[in-house]
Amino acid sequence: MTVGIPSIKKEAKAALNGKWVSAIIASLTVLFSFFIIYNIGWAISLVIGDVASSFIAVVLSVVLCGPLMLGVIRFFWRMFGGMAETPATVFYYFSSLRSFYKVLKLCFMLAIRLFAFAVIYYLPAILLYVISSPDLYEFLKMPIPLWSQHLSYLVNLLSSLGGVLTLFSLLKFYLAPVLVIADDQMDIEEALLMSTVISKTAITDFVFLVFSLILWIIISLLYIPLLFTLPYFVMCYTVHALYAIKDYNQKIESINGDNSPSYVAGI
Repeated sequence: MTVGIPSIKKEAKAALNGKWVSAIIASLTVLFSFFIIYNIGWAISLVIGDVASSFIAVVLSVVLCGPLMLGVIRFFWRMFGGMAETPATVFYYFSSLRSFYKVLKLCFMLAIRLFAFAVIYYLPAILLYVISSPDLYEFLKMPIPLWSQHLSYLVNLLSSLGGVLTLFSLLKFYLAPVLVIADDQMDIEEALLMSTVISKTAITDFVFLVFSLILWIIISLLYIPLLFTLPYFVMCYTVHALYAIKDYNQKIESINGDNSPSYVAGI
């Protein structure tokens, strides 16, 4: 990318200048939604148990928070573009069945990919856990090998490695939400495909951007600072995404000529 991390942060702060109140209100909708769903899950767990309540909480998070989170990103995207928006527009993807279905499809397809990556990368840790489990040898009526007792450290190591690999594999789709927002006519499959293409050159910059915000991320663990840090995080992501897409379009134009179409409407 031609735009550095300091420039992205500077533009994000400039875009939020004078608009912090509406940005905080928009961000609070997501925070309150997760808070409400968490408490609903906790209340249900008292009646039907943890497993069922966790499943219900996940479904509610996808159905309610998925469209809401995309609406928040859309709000910041349009704010950075200079378009006047009210915080109420974060509910944009609840305004029609088509929009709502489109977001659910995005969440579902990302969830499938997450599950597939997790199965692949966690499989060695799972197999090693099974081999080292005393229950296995009790079931087989065999003595527990001494070496199996020392595999727990390796299981933890492989589990951590599996989590990192799963996260980085899923990161190639990180631009899909912005692509869906920027071009309302783009279908989900195309958005996911284009995200993998554009992220090949932009993902490193995004990772460095996240690491440059690590201090603010740690501070945000205190929850209250999220009122100010969450709008800043989302705006940094929005600015980065815009320049990543612009940079890709410029490269395509330089290869195919000035008449080559841009992959995102209006960019």
